[in-house]
Amino acid sequence: MTSESILEVLRTNSWFNNLPEYLSEALLASATLRFYSDGEIVHYQSDPARGFYAVIQGSVKVSSISTEGRECVFRYLSPGNWFGEIAMLDKSARTHDAKAISPTILLTISPKDLSQILDKYPVFYQSLNILLCKVIRNAFTLINETALLSVSAQLARRLLSLAEGYGEPHEKGIQISLYLTQDDLATIINTTRQTINKRLVAWEKLGWIDAKYGKIVLVNLPALKQISEDDEE
Repeated sequence: MTSESILEVLRTNSWFNNLPEYLSEALLASATLRFYSDGEIVHYQSDPARGFYAVIQGSVKVSSISTEGRECVFRYLSPGNWFGEIAMLDKSARTHDAKAISPTILLTISPKDLSQILDKYPVFYQSLNILLCKVIRNAFTLINETALLSVSAQLARRLLSLAEGYGEPHEKGIQISLYLTQDDLATIINTTRQTINKRLVAWEKLGWIDAKYGKIVLVNLPALKQISEDDEE
């Protein structure tokens, strides 16, 4: 990839786009590209911090696994998104697993290089704190949705959010480019596959979505947006 194409991807992210030019240039100057195959682990929960990352191509799933083997998906990271700032700031262990779920390219900044940037430009601590606050806000939003919204509303919100990050034009509407099984969707909103199946089948009959072979097309966006705001089953 060219430096121009990398910069074009990074500029889709508001956090990076609002950095002073000297800081964005410092990050790019110290960064390297790393290629990950589909399913390859970027880091495990409790691993030491080995990098601050930006997704340039592909996707990264951030999740955790319980001792019983149950997975909780925190978020999917699309191109332009940064992650790994928590362990880099407190120099402690990773809080979640991170795994590439398609052939993925990550821009990587090592702990040593990030420390040098912070030593030279202490104001960058403020920028990292802003990035961390966005993560915390997203976490609170997920907690609130789980506690206050119906399963249907949660599922509609997740589908609309995934369409924003991974949506591609389709003759019927917007297709989410990720391969998503019903089990995947169930882990995202912490419910059962049977519950997800029930909702997807009902929405297909209504003509709101088209779901086949792990690919989901959002056909009726207004209907999904309406149900995403509904707190009743």
